[in-house]
Amino acid sequence: MRFSHPTTTISHPTELDSELTHLKKAIIKELQKRLKNHHNAIGEQSFSIHCSEDAFIGIFRSHITRYSPCGSYYFCSFKRKNAFDEIGKILNDKNWEERNYGQGQLSFVRLHVPEIDNSNISNKRKTKAKLSENGEMTITWKMMGGVDKENHKFEAGTAQFHFFLDQCQI
Repeated sequence: MRFSHPTTTISHPTELDSELTHLKKAIIKELQKRLKNHHNAIGEQSFSIHCSEDAFIGIFRSHITRYSPCGSYYFCSFKRKNAFDEIGKILNDKNWEERNYGQGQLSFVRLHVPEIDNSNISNKRKTKAKLSENGEMTITWKMMGGVDKENHKFEAGTAQFHFFLDQCQI
């Protein structure tokens, strides 16, 4: 079942387009920062970005698979071979998933683990990171907030990205 959100009339579509473009660039920048060139970096990675609910929906609308109106929560999942292309189209960047360090060293987001290679993943890594079993990238958005000592409420939307970093020699 795909997510269905009521449509709203946007008075300034260019402002929203500008916000979405800026957010997509921020996502790529944060993701690239996690693609490190060190063997200790291999494994589950995550980062968060503050963004509005409208911006999150504007970018990931057709990929939202779970939604909770009570908890102000959205969930997207990307896996399998075509996930690279899907995310590339969403972010308007076909090289979003890799960082080439030169001299044949490449760090990349792993979204697809062929069935043959699943047996090569150590049991230690399987228990450490659920994502290592299936190469899935998940993105959640939720409202975060609290109350200060003067009883003032504060809230902000946060998108959280979880993925598996891998490396290779090319």
